[in-house]
Amino acid sequence: MFETLHKSKQISVIALDRLGDYIELLRLELKLHGRDLGIQLACYAAAALFSVLTVIFIGVAIIVSFWNSEYLGLAGWGVVVLYGAVAAACIYLARRQAHEGSPFSTLRNELKRDVDLVKETI
Repeated sequence: MFETLHKSKQISVIALDRLGDYIELLRLELKLHGRDLGIQLACYAAAALFSVLTVIFIGVAIIVSFWNSEYLGLAGWGVVVLYGAVAAACIYLARRQAHEGSPFSTLRNELKRDVDLVKETI
């Protein structure tokens, strides 16, 4: 019985010692997740803006394509392609910023390691 009490005291000391580290790790992960989410939202907003511009210039390009000047139509379609490429690049950047894992995976891994350590101690 005394051995069990001694082990539980050791476990509580380990847990209290690591509590500050867990809080710091949680704060850092929240900060990193917020930054990544902000970048992703900005890229999606830019993609939405350029998508709207693409639709507008498609209409203008269709009208311009029927005018007599061959170069004017080509310029209109070039603008459509340019904004479409910018929108695609923004979507690509936003998707690249997205993480597949959980935002708290590092904290979860640290907690799991400590639980395993406690199980070994007991």
